[in-house]
Amino acid sequence: MKKLIFCIQNELIESVLRDNRVINSDTILIRDNKDLSLEYIDSIKPDIIFFPHWSCKVDESIVRRFKCIAFHSAPLPFGRGGSPIQNMIIRGYKETELCSLLMREEFDTGPIYIRTPVSLKGNLEEILVRIYQAISEQIKAIKADEIIPIEQEGEAVIFKRLRDEDNKINFEGDINKISDQIRMLDSKLYPSAYINIGDYKIEFSKSSIEEDVLKSEVKISKLKK
Repeated sequence: MKKLIFCIQNELIESVLRDNRVINSDTILIRDNKDLSLEYIDSIKPDIIFFPHWSCKVDESIVRRFKCIAFHSAPLPFGRGGSPIQNMIIRGYKETELCSLLMREEFDTGPIYIRTPVSLKGNLEEILVRIYQAISEQIKAIKADEIIPIEQEGEAVIFKRLRDEDNKINFEGDINKISDQIRMLDSKLYPSAYINIGDYKIEFSKSSIEEDVLKSEVKISKLKK
C-alpha cells in the first residue's frame, strides 16, 4: 500500500475528501504550513504528497525529493498563477478544467496527470464543492493506476492573484458582470465583493438576476480607521 500525505488548508475540502472516502482517521494530514518541513516529511518517506488546496509555497527541497501532486482550477498552461476560478469567470468562461499536476519548482508548470471539466455556474461555494469532488475522483484514479503525466503544451497565460482592491465591484459593467463579481467570491473561505461609501463598507453575497434586476444580500459595517 502506498504511503500518502495530504496537505489541506480548509474544512470544506477535508469534508468532501472524507465523504468520498479519500481520507479517513488514519490518513496523515498536514493542515499548517509550519508543519510541512523536510525533516518531518523525510521521517515518513511518503510515496506521494497530495496538495488538494494549498496556498503556500512548498519548499524546493521537498518538491525535488518527493512526488508532490497539486491541483489547479484552470486549463493549463492557460491560467497559471493565482485566483484561477475568479480569473476564468472574469474572462467570461462558463467552464474550467481541474488539472492534477506534478509539482515543479516553478509554479503550475509541471506535467498533467488528469484534466476534468468543471462548470463555473453558481456561487463560489458551489463551484468549490464541484472542484473538490473532481479532486476526489482524480486522487482515486492516481492512487489506483500508474498514470504517466503529460507535459503541458501551448502558450502560457499567467493569471494574477486577486488583491483586496480587485474585490471592489465595478458598476460600469453590465448586470451579469456585476453578478459575476459577487458570486465568484461568495464563499465563507473568501472575502466578499464590496464597495466603500463614506465611512461604511457594503459587502455583497447571494446574488441573483430576475427580469434584469440584480438581487443580493448585503452586510454594512463601519470602516476601521
